[in-house]
Amino acid sequence: MSDLSSTSGQAAQREQFGTNPNVWMPVLWLAVVLALALPSIDGDVFDALSADDAMRLVQVRDLISGQGWFDLFQYRLDPPGASMHWSRVIDVPLAALILLLKPLVGTHGAEVAMLFLWPLLLLAASLVLVAAIARQMSTSANNSQMAAVLLAVLSVPALIHFRPGAIDHHNAQIALLLALVLLTSQIEQSAVKAALGGVVASLSLAIGIEMLPAIAAISLAVFGLFVWRGASVSRQISAFGAGLAASSLLLALALLPLPSLALPVCDTFGGPVLLLAAGGGIGLMTMAAIDRRHSTLRLRVATGTGSAITLVGAFLSLFAGCIASPYAHLDPLVTSLWVDRVVESMSLATMLQLAPQKVLGFYGFPLMTMGFAVAALIRSNPLGRFCWILGVMTLAALIGLSFWEIRGSAAATMLAAPIFAASLTILWPTLASGRTLVILALAVSPASLAALGLSAKPLIDLIFKPQMTIAEQDASTCQTVSDVAFMTQLPNGRVMAPIDLGPKILVATGHAVFAAPYHRNNDGIVAMLKLMLAPIPVAHQILSDRRIDHLVMCSAAPEQDFVKLAPDGLAARLGRGETPDFLERLDVDPTHKISVWRVRR
Repeated sequence: MSDLSSTSGQAAQREQFGTNPNVWMPVLWLAVVLALALPSIDGDVFDALSADDAMRLVQVRDLISGQGWFDLFQYRLDPPGASMHWSRVIDVPLAALILLLKPLVGTHGAEVAMLFLWPLLLLAASLVLVAAIARQMSTSANNSQMAAVLLAVLSVPALIHFRPGAIDHHNAQIALLLALVLLTSQIEQSAVKAALGGVVASLSLAIGIEMLPAIAAISLAVFGLFVWRGASVSRQISAFGAGLAASSLLLALALLPLPSLALPVCDTFGGPVLLLAAGGGIGLMTMAAIDRRHSTLRLRVATGTGSAITLVGAFLSLFAGCIASPYAHLDPLVTSLWVDRVVESMSLATMLQLAPQKVLGFYGFPLMTMGFAVAALIRSNPLGRFCWILGVMTLAALIGLSFWEIRGSAAATMLAAPIFAASLTILWPTLASGRTLVILALAVSPASLAALGLSAKPLIDLIFKPQMTIAEQDASTCQTVSDVAFMTQLPNGRVMAPIDLGPKILVATGHAVFAAPYHRNNDGIVAMLKLMLAPIPVAHQILSDRRIDHLVMCSAAPEQDFVKLAPDGLAARLGRGETPDFLERLDVDPTHKISVWRVRR
């Protein structure tokens, strides 16, 4: 009998060890950290910077060096300067990490440490939030948490935003969205969590408006809960509205100069977004106050309809231009040669044309999860139904966003991880026991679906016969900060360089550049494109008018579009080895990846 008891106890301990999140989550997080960090540890973490990461680092350096809090101009971009549409919210923790570590390891070491720490801390926070959402929604906490976290760490579209060097705002917005879903899923139980949900929504919008569709869906779900439940949740709904309105107003005062609030700034946190956030929060508070005096379903519908009409009417009357595409103002040349080629802004229709083998990896898991989540919503306990309605609405908004721009698939796959794991525990409770749920999660993870799609590429090519493909990054091309480091040998000046190389030059040197991949940089991008396509006399005039000191091209991978569009243009002639008399070829790159010419005065 004692042997049986001992054996049973050991088995229980082994089972607890295998399913206890306090044991396996730190181990799993450490494994993911090492997998993401090894490429950067082996090389230079600065070379892991994307164009956006590099520009963020430049902005943080300028802030530390004394640039004004409200001054978001990048003076070395398209000189005499271009306005950036990023807020200071992300700059603050990055600058704080650098200043905190600088006395210990120096400026360079502090930047290196920050580039490692910031994305990995956000990854850890995201995995904790994924596990918490799965626990909130599921009937079997431990197995669903393990499956959810495994799915999250295998969410290929999202992981790129958590690699070392990823200091742009996308990872922070993914973490904040997960926090918002977790807090609002518990809105019926806690007014404090409801208020915190409103604060998190405002903070995400203050960073950037990419998550606006998802936040709108969550707010609509909260509104629907109030209409449905009435007085039993009016206190929590009022708290959510108060948190949303008060925090958005405080963030606006902290981040924006007062005169800018009247401007139609549509691509970042400003008057239009503030109107929607603060107005929506005040509307919820007003509805809850009215309902406390006289609570009826008909009155809640009437007050809600009136608030929505008032808010939408005010937005359309003041900021109707914000309905247009953020790229509507761009020169057609910029749209055709840059925007239409940016992978993260491609639509599902474009992806089907260019790379159908990648569609399954980006869209398969969220769409599959949506089907399971709807079924789980129907089967769920009525008392816990709101969290399923919230999850379905948020995931639907993210999937819709990803259909328009593929970048939305990152947040969609990360949020789908806990929803998928929890939905299976509702639909098939027997999966919650043992490790079947975890094994199934591994089999249908985004990484597995991506591998399946890529392996089917020969068959897909045979059936669909894509006319074009997405160009894969080549190790020989000039892409990194190290590739342009040699330019510190040149006297600081005004450099005309390829679009994606512009931010890397700003990070590595003291030069100014004209082109960088931002829609507010229309003038600088147009200047670069017209120069490369121009015949020799016109090119000479552009160089003179812009007072350009150096011209840079990637010699290892010349722009074939320039050659096709303008066979006698400047780029085509330089690619053939012809050097006009107003340019002097400089042999300064030891790797010969980049060609540099000095402009003769």
